Amino acid sequence: MSEENFLKIGILKNGTIGSSLLLAFLLDERAEATRIKVREVTSGAKMNPPEECVESMKKLLEFEPKLILMSSPNAALKGPKAARELAGNIPTIVISDAPAKKAIEEFKEKNMGYIIVGCDSM
Repeated sequence: MSEENFLKIGILKNGTIGSSLLLAFLLDERAEATRIKVREVTSGAKMNPPEECVESMKKLLEFEPKLILMSSPNAALKGPKAARELAGNIPTIVISDAPAKKAIEEFKEKNMGYIIVGCDSM
């Protein structure tokens, strides 16, 4: 199958929340999907300084994803917010925990989807 027939999905993990651990497996559990290509990039546990999140997003954008899933605790913080600024017009879904409710209006303004997991600990 040629490269243009794949849906390239980029998963950005900044910091750690429990929901982030299985994102790639939810999409392609057995690594047998023929129509998607999934790439994960992470900053590890670090989200501060914000450059940690920006650097990982730049790495993800090298993959040229057509869809981005971004997971982080408290997506309202400076690091995840700075990473979102780089998403441009790429469809993006933010997955975060309850403190991210402070950023819901921003998600809506940027036309980003979001999933707020109320009780998501590491």
